[in-house]
Amino acid sequence: MANMDYFYDAQIKRYLIQLVRVFSHFEVAETSGTGVVYNRVPCKYASASRMVAQILRENSENIVNSAPQITVGLQSIAISNERRQDPFFKDTKQVAEREWNNDSGTYTSEQGNLYTLERYMPVPYNLTIQVDIWTTNTDSKLQILEQLLVLFNPGLQLQVNDNPLDWSNVFELELINLDWSSRGIPQGPEDTLDVATLTFELGIWLNPPAKVTRQQIIQRIITDINSVRSIEELGYSPAYYDFFGDFDDDATLVVTPNDYYVEVESNIVTLLNNSSQGQPWADLIEMQGELTNTSRIELNLNNDFKDRTELVIGSVSQGSNSNELTFVLDTDTLPGNTLDNLNGILDPQLTSAPSAVEGDRYLILEPITAEFNNGWDVDAPAQSILVYSSGAWTIGFDPTASTDQEWVTNNTTSEQYRWDGTEWISSYQGVYNPGYWRLIL
Repeated sequence: MANMDYFYDAQIKRYLIQLVRVFSHFEVAETSGTGVVYNRVPCKYASASRMVAQILRENSENIVNSAPQITVGLQSIAISNERRQDPFFKDTKQVAEREWNNDSGTYTSEQGNLYTLERYMPVPYNLTIQVDIWTTNTDSKLQILEQLLVLFNPGLQLQVNDNPLDWSNVFELELINLDWSSRGIPQGPEDTLDVATLTFELGIWLNPPAKVTRQQIIQRIITDINSVRSIEELGYSPAYYDFFGDFDDDATLVVTPNDYYVEVESNIVTLLNNSSQGQPWADLIEMQGELTNTSRIELNLNNDFKDRTELVIGSVSQGSNSNELTFVLDTDTLPGNTLDNLNGILDPQLTSAPSAVEGDRYLILEPITAEFNNGWDVDAPAQSILVYSSGAWTIGFDPTASTDQEWVTNNTTSEQYRWDGTEWISSYQGVYNPGYWRLIL
């Protein structure tokens, strides 16, 4: 049999330390010349050797140890057959770490390293714990017991650590017996200290070492395509490292997992293949991890996918269909408006000019002509924004004279729209090609 590598994680020791903390910080009230004072009852682990105990008694049989005090001792350890599960089970988890900024010494909101965690089935044991309450009088004993016993009805659930990947960090501490006094009735030899003994049972798990590996999956491949007639036109030199660097790209090929597209419509994000057919999100998510309450999707509005200055971000959760995620937009990530907000969007050929006040603004979907005037009293092409000013409707935005991008929000629906040079469209809804969106788990 091969030698087993040494490992030690002080698991039982951590349980015992936590038990000492459970029975610490109790107090007793004592009357003094200045009134009632509250003294803390110390708690320690009961493993002192005879030599240490003799030193504490100052090498004299006439010194009595201080009281009140509480001691915690490990009475026995036994295998727990009723809690044993598949001993050869192995659980695998995918963990995403946030990116670490070395300059600021903080984590960023970007995704960092990915890890695979393989956890092996822990072994169950039952610990029998003896808790002794040392007192010099009955009143102190009753004060301590009353504070302590109300915590156990009959058990107390504790957490040994706050590691979300530790599947055995919750345990139960159960009171199974109480011995009122160490003294006999009638009392025999003189004994200054009286000891009340409480017996607890504690179900623990001992974990073997977990296997942690860093994932090296390639997430995105970018290939530059150049057009030349011969290798000489490249000015190639073996000594020159990046001989393509001085040439403009004719095209850029983006390769992502399965080359999926996404379609964003209202609060739904649909995963599509290159034939515009819906695909289950689970196939893609299982490659990276799992959805959590911090999962989000990033949508790149920029025409250059390498430029990430125009990102629209929203949180996502599982939708009603397998190929859909529910999308909650973070409105703070939308582009800033370049035009004043709209009161609404109208079809002037179907809707008469509304009663307006100074500054009202409406986007019209169809042109206003002499044939379809409907009280607007202005000639305007489709996609115009009309402004009510000085008692008349005027053109505030002329689509025939604007080629720059513009952004505006409709107050009626709180929806933002973008002028793309041809028409008004939603500022973020639509279909995003591979490389222009990113799911962050």
